[in-house]
Amino acid sequence: MAALRSRQAEGGFTLIEVLIALTISGIIAAALVSLLVGQSRFYNRTDHQLNAEQVAQATFDLLSTELRMATGSDLLAAESDSLALRFDVLQAIVCDPVSSSAAAIYVFDRSANAGLAGSFVGIAVSGPYEANFAYADNWNPTPTATGSGPQSDCVAAGVPGTGSTSDYLEISGWTSQFGTVPERGALVRAYGKLSYHIAASTFLPSGWAVWRGNQELVGPFESGAAFAYVRSDGSVVSGVSSSDFDDVVAVKLTATAVGDGSNPYNVSRPVDFEVPFRN
Repeated sequence: MAALRSRQAEGGFTLIEVLIALTISGIIAAALVSLLVGQSRFYNRTDHQLNAEQVAQATFDLLSTELRMATGSDLLAAESDSLALRFDVLQAIVCDPVSSSAAAIYVFDRSANAGLAGSFVGIAVSGPYEANFAYADNWNPTPTATGSGPQSDCVAAGVPGTGSTSDYLEISGWTSQFGTVPERGALVRAYGKLSYHIAASTFLPSGWAVWRGNQELVGPFESGAAFAYVRSDGSVVSGVSSSDFDDVVAVKLTATAVGDGSNPYNVSRPVDFEVPFRN
């Protein structure tokens, strides 16, 4: 009988012991849940911070790559919410005039994937060793000859003949646009219109973005993002009239990059950079 009572006393837990165990387990579980929630919020906030920082860096990288190639003379519009400029799709050198209105040229650089919207095309010409260009907007000449003929003219003028035959062209109509045929060694640029503007994002609700033509380029930003223009005297203005385009030496962008989506953690990073034009 005594042995039976002893075995009964050794089996199971008392109610108090069970309650204590459940209480401790609940405390541990609550702590674990709190830890997991905190870690999740930390990772999400960090992800939003990284997104804002990447937006800021990407904005600088994307815009500076193309804006550095321009000069103030290439500007076509300069407003606080938009800018437009001539962007080269082809660069060439004049081998030699071949008639009173035609010249053979050699194309040494092309931007086949410039992705410029619209039909705006023009030609710019600068004399040998000259920095300033004369522009003929909306002139898109059709070559009167390509291949071996212009190639022979260029080789005779000292231009290498190792390029593709499609790089040697004869262009006429210079006198109607510039008053004269460009001389040997003159630089020729064929360009389109590159535009940027700041507008509401179509991908990120309540966010704003920088657009390149019809393409949403980078975002999101808070409202208030704006372009500004640095003039040769160091002053910064929000817009420039066409008569003063030549005086612009750099473009500024001021904005605030924010976290992705609805930005629940209110993450933001300032964007304030200046891209100088080439000399």
